[in-house]
Amino acid sequence: MLKFPLLGIPVGVHATFLFIALLGATSYSGWDIALWTAAAFVSILAHEMGHALVARGYGAKGINVTLYGLGGVTSFNHPRSISHGKSFLISAAGSAVGIALGGAVLFAARNGVFSGVGPEATVFINSLFFTSLVWGVLNWIPIVPLDGGHMVQHFIAIFSEKNAPLISQIITWIAVAVLVPYAWLNGYRFGVFIVVLFAISGFREYRQQVAASKPRIEQHPQPQPYPPADPTPRPYPPADPTPPKPRQPPPEFPI
Repeated sequence: MLKFPLLGIPVGVHATFLFIALLGATSYSGWDIALWTAAAFVSILAHEMGHALVARGYGAKGINVTLYGLGGVTSFNHPRSISHGKSFLISAAGSAVGIALGGAVLFAARNGVFSGVGPEATVFINSLFFTSLVWGVLNWIPIVPLDGGHMVQHFIAIFSEKNAPLISQIITWIAVAVLVPYAWLNGYRFGVFIVVLFAISGFREYRQQVAASKPRIEQHPQPQPYPPADPTPRPYPPADPTPPKPRQPPPEFPI
């Protein structure tokens, strides 16, 4: 894994990030694939730094950014001072940076800033626009684990923290039920695969949240109630010459 710091935040690039190049190969060839990959790298890194910098501004520690096959992830220690409202803004910040970057590229292009550039620069600029603005907007679709799904979950948690994971899952699968037929009928077959893959990943995240929310009940032997004192003394029974056989514990089975 390639590692480097950026603005004081550790960044790692996993080898699976090269999967982005395969996506570019569906539209480009030769060196244009490398330009597409470089533009996607800049865009996704800017997206994740948006999450990271806002989280750091709210007091998060241990922030790490990792770029991998289908995008990136920003992880950090979640202090109690970060409320669900702040978490909503952290989730929204990534796509907000991407949309701002893509919008700036579009604004510059429409004002002739890139007029006269070569074909290689055109490929890079178009790729940067697409991966920043278009992917940024799509990331706000309310599907967990996309930013939009987490935004919905944090928003609901402001009013009902207990029900937020379940409600966000219901919204996720409603969005899947709408997007999958639309993508299929319009020829975006690969998009169908990506949407379903993200939804399954979000369901696994939901199950982990449910498991983590269950209280761990430790099994302790219950104390036996102490019998009240009997005012009438009674003779002790004679000792049994044959000691009772110790009870065997039940067999243990691995789980």
